[in-house]
Amino acid sequence: MDQVPPKKLHWDSANSPAARHNNARVASSLEQLVAAGKRMAVLTVLSGWNAADVVKCLLKMKTKRARRVFEWLPDDVSLPVLVELDPELRSVLFEASTRKKFRKIVSRVSPDLAIELLETLPPDTHDDLIADRKDADVIRQSLSADDDSAAAHMRHGVLTVPVGWTIGEVVSHLRKTSDQFARLDMIFVLEQDKRLVGYLRSRDLLLNPDDTCVSDIVQKDTVTVDSSADQEEVLRLAEARSASVIAVVDANGRFLGGIAPPELAEIAREEVEEDMLKMGGVSPDTTQFDTPGQIARRRLPWLLGGLVGSTIAAIAIVSYEDALAESAILASFIPVVLATAGNAGIQASTVSVQVLTSGAEWRGDLPSRFYRELRGALLNGLIVGTVVGLLVLIGSLFIAIEKPGLLVLTSIVALAIVTVIAASVGSMVPFLLRALKQDPAAATGIFITTSNDVFGVLAFFFVASLIYLS
Repeated sequence: MDQVPPKKLHWDSANSPAARHNNARVASSLEQLVAAGKRMAVLTVLSGWNAADVVKCLLKMKTKRARRVFEWLPDDVSLPVLVELDPELRSVLFEASTRKKFRKIVSRVSPDLAIELLETLPPDTHDDLIADRKDADVIRQSLSADDDSAAAHMRHGVLTVPVGWTIGEVVSHLRKTSDQFARLDMIFVLEQDKRLVGYLRSRDLLLNPDDTCVSDIVQKDTVTVDSSADQEEVLRLAEARSASVIAVVDANGRFLGGIAPPELAEIAREEVEEDMLKMGGVSPDTTQFDTPGQIARRRLPWLLGGLVGSTIAAIAIVSYEDALAESAILASFIPVVLATAGNAGIQASTVSVQVLTSGAEWRGDLPSRFYRELRGALLNGLIVGTVVGLLVLIGSLFIAIEKPGLLVLTSIVALAIVTVIAASVGSMVPFLLRALKQDPAAATGIFITTSNDVFGVLAFFFVASLIYLS
């Protein structure tokens, strides 16, 4: 590929074949400049680019060349590039040659951004990268916190003011330190020993005279959580109290940080992703960058669990070998039974998990909720069984089917029973797991599917033995 003259190198953000062709040539030409060690030429080209375009170009370059470009970038450009880059890809730019660059960046940014960057880098490098920071102990403590805890999601860079200040002093302090806060959505009021008194609303700064004492207008209905609280509990508390801001305290009640709408949205997103992975029989730690060994280690237990369930279902089928030998047509119903049981169970369990996750469960409502599920499942089962029965009748017009009327009745009764059993298991098991302090989302994957396969097969052959084979 021919090298493009440096003065003509530009990144085209348009989504068109011409733009993609141009960008491929640009990335290739920059790689050639990097290979030749032409640092100033590379920086001259990139000086007019925004961070997003720099990231897109780096992703098209070989890793070794991309690291070199990042190492060459000035500090005011390299930080926006890191922020723009997908968190799971930041570590790609990190190696011995770029460690000095990362150390410089980490030493200059806010505690929250430093933690965000460090979380994507190898843990054994953290101490070295934060060695120049005065708040190294605080950052180290946050990095060691449980990933699902409130401490892992709280924001350190929040505005705190002493309870003895006036509104004028708060406003003056805010003006002097405005560059330290990306957004003003939390103003916490503290005593001298860092114990939380309450919070101020932004409008309090506008509607009260400068000489108003903070202690006279502080809001004391602050929602607080312990730093070790699970993120799911934080989200549930925020929804129950309609709180947009939550204070995080340590075991002694001292203020540590705050959780605002952006952090709550991140927690909600992580909870949804975790539940989706568990429903699919995948470990919550799974990422798109898993190595083959990690893929096997994180997915094999679920596959083995499904194998055990399928084996039990197969044994149940074998136990009715005489029934199959007497009427081979019953074998054609097995896939229908398994699919119906599995789908009904997944539907019921998914609804139960959604109720538990949202915190909308009402203990006194459980019997009526269960009763509604049973009635709905019975109705669905009767409809599915009737449809299958109609297909049997239609098929009997073209092929010889022994006792089609009894087979129709068998399909209706069996599928109704199978659907009711599956819905019962699917709707109640998540609540049982929650009572046992386990994650209810674990019920919706292989556990529900395999258990309903077994119950479904047993129920079907039991009904078939009573009606069709009698």
